[in-house]
Parts: sequence; structure tokens; C-alpha cells
Amino acid sequence: MTLSRRLLYLLYFAATSCALLATLALYYVNDNLVDSLAERNAGRELDKVEAAFLDQLSILRVRAADWSNRQQALPLSQDGIGQLDLLAEIRDDRVNIRRGDVSADNPALVALASHFVEGYCLPTWGVVRVGKRSLLFSTAVEQGCHAYLVGVWINTQWLNYLSSRVGHALYLQPLEQGQSTERGLYRQDDGQWRGRFPLPDYLGGSPMEMLVDLPSDGSNAVLHAVLTMAVIMLLLSWGAVLFINRRIKSILFGRVQYLHHAVRSIARGGELNQRVPVEGRDEISLLAEDFNTMVDNIDHTQNQLASARRQAEVASQAKSQFLANISHEIRTPMTAILGYTELLRDGALSSLEQARYLNIIQNNGDALLALINDVLDLSRIEAGQLSLEQRVFTIAELMDEVVASHRLLAREKQVALSLTLDDSVPVSVSGDVFRLRQILMNLIGNAVKFTEQGSVEVQVGWQSSASQLEVRVADTGIGMNERQLSRIFQPFSQVDATHSRRYTGTGLGLSIARQLARSQGGDITVTSQEEVGSCFVLTLPLARACQVELAPEPETAVAHEKGPRLQGRVLLVEDNTVNRLFVRKVLEQAGMTVIEAADGRDACEQHGRHRALDLVVLDMQMPVMDGYQTVQALRDRGFDGPVLALTANVLAEDRQRCLEAGCDEFLGKPVRVRDLLDICARLLVQPRAASADF
Repeated sequence: MTLSRRLLYLLYFAATSCALLATLALYYVNDNLVDSLAERNAGRELDKVEAAFLDQLSILRVRAADWSNRQQALPLSQDGIGQLDLLAEIRDDRVNIRRGDVSADNPALVALASHFVEGYCLPTWGVVRVGKRSLLFSTAVEQGCHAYLVGVWINTQWLNYLSSRVGHALYLQPLEQGQSTERGLYRQDDGQWRGRFPLPDYLGGSPMEMLVDLPSDGSNAVLHAVLTMAVIMLLLSWGAVLFINRRIKSILFGRVQYLHHAVRSIARGGELNQRVPVEGRDEISLLAEDFNTMVDNIDHTQNQLASARRQAEVASQAKSQFLANISHEIRTPMTAILGYTELLRDGALSSLEQARYLNIIQNNGDALLALINDVLDLSRIEAGQLSLEQRVFTIAELMDEVVASHRLLAREKQVALSLTLDDSVPVSVSGDVFRLRQILMNLIGNAVKFTEQGSVEVQVGWQSSASQLEVRVADTGIGMNERQLSRIFQPFSQVDATHSRRYTGTGLGLSIARQLARSQGGDITVTSQEEVGSCFVLTLPLARACQVELAPEPETAVAHEKGPRLQGRVLLVEDNTVNRLFVRKVLEQAGMTVIEAADGRDACEQHGRHRALDLVVLDMQMPVMDGYQTVQALRDRGFDGPVLALTANVLAEDRQRCLEAGCDEFLGKPVRVRDLLDICARLLVQPRAASADF
């Protein structure tokens, strides 16, 4: 069932209910009013009946007087009373019947005569019981105590006669001796009104009561009128319902239907450019506005989702390409490492060949480590965990160092590599020299790599107003088009990502370089033209050296070319046999006595046997008891010497966790010999409490 039809039925129901309620209220009000009016009318009719009864008594008195004057019986039927039922002569308390069916010695008549005489022979009238009948009588005084008594019986005939005059049924009802009655009205069980008034016995006998049936036709009239009004109200209300329903259809349902068509069209895949017209400022208008806003939001959201999907697809393709690239970048140096390692194991090599092959293995290992560091740097930057170290350095020395590291490759490619420093560049500045070197190595390295002929120019300037360094790296290389420029700084993105690309790389360098620059308040911008060349501009805020306080460099042990000489006993805890052998050889060659332990539990046992330990070198990931549990256990057993943590987990949170567990220094794997010896030398010269005997 449609909403419009349900609303129509609801309106019909409401209108009918209102009409019925109004009818009931009207009937209730009018019924009470009619009852009140009927009661008043019945009272008036009762007065009329009582007056008619008294009129009959007056007529009887007049006829009695006429009889006394004319000495003859006059028929009273001429006045509507009918024939006299009784004509008697009273003389000196004796009764002489001239007409009637009652004897002269009737006790009631004798009593009337006595009462007449005792009442000084004055005229009397009223109702008296004569046996079982009631007599309406009157006397007319002739002379002295001589009078005539006339009367009529109050019987059915006489009551019918009086009923015809007053228009109401009359009943005469005897009452018990001593029973009293009052004049008034009362309602019968059938709802009809009945009136009554008393007829006392003239001689004091049992009284009589006259009952009158009074009309009560008002209720039927009211009911008829109310029903008529109900029909009229019902017809009018139904007409109003039809009119209102027609207006509602035009005002409400037409606009709702328009809105419904728009929603259905969109739900079935229609275009989102549909809009509902806003008419007026009512609820439907507000709904139309909200619908239009919702469609706009859906359209905007779909566009965003489509854009995000396209970006995700591009990122997925880039990451897939990155996996292929990084696989190539890993396999290339690994091929050299594994291949030249097999040649070294063959043993049939000269000393010169062995040294050359070892250098190749070392260089390829460094390349693998650099690749891993790039991936870790990207992870740190995206996680917001990049830490910066402020140091004072010389810009000229840094630029000479970076450019010099690329001169060999540039010379091999016959590309001119030049460096120009502006006179405004300060001598010493403060900043993160390690991250700046990383950015410059990437920019200059890319320029040399992608330039086959021509030149690479590095220009260094200083913006005094902003206190920032500006480095321009311009090349005459392959250049880039607009599409390549739009994604050159995205992670895993490369200019040439095909399988037949001429230039190797993971596509992380420029992305890391820009994010490193932006993390320090700077930026990297680029302009390029395909087959003409590119120009990268680095801007980086730096503080002049006079604006900062120099931090003292940590003291280290005096070292010679092969590293510092060490003394003391060291507990080496490492579960990997190969790594343990490598670290042991390095420490023993440096002059230390090494005590080995394969896991944390073994380390605690070795500490119990060898209490005089100068240093603990501890791997953090081990079975049975890891490094975090081991250092805590050693501290609980009283070891207060330095502890060096070795771990392949090299993120900032990993370093912090090691230091919080009780370690003094942190060194990430793979371990370089010189780094290991330098840290051990620094830890051994730190003051500590005297240890127990060995």
C-alpha cells in the first residue's frame, strides 16, 4: 500500500472519528438540555391538568348555584361536564336525595350534612369518599341551613372526559390512611414523565392522588436532529478530506515522488549529477537540500576513492617494481660476494689476486649495507622516528669531500664535474652533517650517473636573510618529461623502470633526500627538460657556528691504522657460531682475553666462574634467555661493568630498549671491525667499581 493511500485512509478515519465524537458530544449536551426542557414542559402540563381539575370544581359550584336559584336540575352536559350524578337537599342536617344512586343515610352524606351545619351553613366543596367511590361535590346555600348538594363521580368516564380536555391520560389512585403525597414530577422506568397532585378527603378519610402521564417526545427529536447533524458533519469532513488529500498530493507527494525518482536513479547506477529542486523553506525543501549535499559528498567521495585507487595501483606497481629492483640490487653484489668467496676458497690465487678479490667482496658488502640503510631510513621517515644530530662542520670541507668521492666515476665517463662556492658561504655552520652528506651524495651521484656527456656543475650559495644553505646541482644528462617529474620524488620510483633500463638503483634515493631536507625545514626542487638536462636545488636552514655552543667530542683511545689496542677480559655472548668466531678473533687480535657463552643462561654461569670481567659483548636475540633478560640477570648478580649490545634490530626504539634494559652502548649488525674496536675502547676507559678476583 502506498504512503498516499495510507494517508488518505488515515484522514478518513480521523475525520469520521471527529464527526462521531462531535455527534456524541452534541447528543450528550442536547440530551441534557432536552431533559431539562422536558421537565419544565411536564411541570407546565401538570399545572394545566391541575387547573383543569379546579375548573371542573368551579363549574360544579356554578351549577349548584344555578340549581339553587332555579329550583330545577340543569343538565351540565352543555358545559362539557356531563349529567349530575348526585342532587340532594340538605335541611337541618338531614339529607334528601332527589337524584342519584346513593341512599340518604349514607355515612358520607350524613357526615357532609353535619359538617355543613357545624360549619355555620357556609358553602363547601371538594372530594369525599362515598363507599368505594370518590365524589366531586359542591353546596349552594338556599336560605339559612337549607342548601343543595350537587356532585359527580370521579370515575373512568369522568377521567376520560377530563383527559380529552387536557390531552393527557389521568389516573385516580387511592392512598393508604396516613400516607402522604406531594405534588410533583417523577420519571418512570420507560423514561416518560408522570405528574401527581393530591386530592385530600374533605371529611379526613383516606386521601386520593391524581396521576398524569406527561409527554416526553424530546429525546426522539434530539436523536433525529443529532443523527442529521452527524450525517452532515460526516459528509462535510469527507469532502474536506478529499480536498486536503488533493492538496497534500500536490504539495508533498509530488515533490517526494520527484526525490524518490532521483534516489532510485542513483541507486540503480545513474549519474551523480542529478539534483532535486529546492522549493520554499519547508521540511521537503530541507530534505532536498540535504539530498543535494549528500549527492555532492558521494560524488566527491567517489572521486577521492577513485583517485586513491589509482594512487594505490600506482603505488602497488611501484612497490612491485621496487621488489624487482631491490632483488636485482641485492643479487648483483651477492653474486660478486659469493663468486669471489668461492675463488678464494680454491686456494690457487696469488697474494695480489687475493687482495683484489677481498676488496671486491668488501665493496659489494658495503653496497648491500647501503641498500639496507636506505630502506631503514625510509621506514624511519615514514614512521616519524628520524633523529637529527647537531654538529659544527665546515661547508667547504664537506663539499670537497662529497665531490671528490664522485670524481673518479666522472673521469671514467669523461664528464666534467665542477664545484663553485660563493663568497657569502660561512666557514662553519651547525647542523646534521651526516644527513646533509647523505642528501648531497644522492644528488651529485644521480647527476653523474645520468649524464653520459657534458658536465655536472655544483654551485653552493648562502641566503643570509633566511640563514639557509643553497646547493644547485645542474647536469647535461638525459633529463625528464612532465610525467617523470611528477613522480620523481615518490618512493620506489625511477625514471626508467623497464627491464631493459640502463641505470641501476632502487628508486629510494631522491625520496629519502627530499624527506630528509623537509624534516630539517628545507626542501629539494627540480627543473628538467628531456635530452637537455636537469637542475636540482637544495635549500636547508643552518645556523652559523658563532650562534651555537660547540659540544666536546668524546674521548677515544689512541689508535693506529689497524685500530686501538685493548686490554682486559671480555665475556662474549652470541648464539651464532660464525658471528661469535668473528667477534672473538677481532677482540683477541686487539689484545683482549675472550670468554665465550652460547646463550644467556651460559653467560650467567660464566659470570659465576669468572667474576673479574671488564666488558660484556652481548647479542640481544638468543634462545633460552635473550639479551634483555641476560643483562638484567647480570646486573642482579652484581656485574657493574660496561655492556655492549650487538643486534640486527637497528631502529631507534630498538636502541632505546637496549639502553633501558641496562646496556651502556649499542652497535648494529653487520659489525665493522673499526667500529667495534672504537666502542670497546671507549667503554673500557670509563671508570667503574673494582671487580672481584678472577
